Amino acid sequence: MSSRLPVSLANAFSTLRITPTVPAVRNFSTTPAQLKRKIVRVTFNPHALAASKKRREANVSRQRVLQKERDAAAVDPVLGRETEFLKSLAVVPPPLPSVDAVQNHSAKLPSPEEQRLNHFLANREFSEFMSQSRTLTDPYSGVGDKFQDKDNQAAFQAQHEHSVEAIRRIISLSNGNSGDRTRANKQMVINMFGRHTTDSILPKDPSAPATSNKTPRAGPDTGSSEVQAAILTVKIRALAKAINREDGFETKDKHNKRNLRLMVHRRQKLLKYLKRKEKGGIRYRNVMDALGLDDAAVENELFL
Repeated sequence: MSSRLPVSLANAFSTLRITPTVPAVRNFSTTPAQLKRKIVRVTFNPHALAASKKRREANVSRQRVLQKERDAAAVDPVLGRETEFLKSLAVVPPPLPSVDAVQNHSAKLPSPEEQRLNHFLANREFSEFMSQSRTLTDPYSGVGDKFQDKDNQAAFQAQHEHSVEAIRRIISLSNGNSGDRTRANKQMVINMFGRHTTDSILPKDPSAPATSNKTPRAGPDTGSSEVQAAILTVKIRALAKAINREDGFETKDKHNKRNLRLMVHRRQKLLKYLKRKEKGGIRYRNVMDALGLDDAAVENELFL
């Protein structure tokens, strides 16, 4: 048998070649190739660097000025900015001069109209009471008393003046404590912001409904939103003064701190209702200007 392959089969095997294959290698990189950029070397420019530094310093100084202006214009949501009304709440009446100083004309008593009285008394009521008391105690108040003893009349007049002076010193607010002053401030708030007073002082709001069919008020207004907000302001300032010690030490009165937060949020709720009801009108602006608050103290969330 012949050991040779056929020519056709030999030609088929001659075309086959066994070549080594190149292994598949994966190049690892965290950055895709299409995102790689060439590093461009920038030449050092001292003038551009100085200009950039100057702009940055100007921007920082301007931001400091703006921050100081914002801090100066910011209103404390608890105490508010100082107004004439808030200053009057902090005024402590000076003590009355002694009787000897008055008799020696070295000091002068304040007039009854200027003196603040305690025990819910008004100056007009005090004058009326003293006049009626003099009439009732006068021994010569009869119609038929034509002949009066001048010495007795002078003694009675001196005794009456002494009694009036003693009562004036007893009911004077300068002899009261902080609780008496807070109570007197509440009465002042009712007389200042009550609608029995503001109805005749503040101009009429054109958008307000007509009050022709409204039941007439029987007494002073103590329940309107502006009166309640002002009374809460009196309480807030008195409590804040008691909590914030003047010696710099922080008090540990946690209960009154919580009471202060509750009163501040209650006042915010009343003012928000007043703004919605009055549509930001005259009454709302009047009480906000007097209490030294802004719209941020009413609309924003308070963190105390």
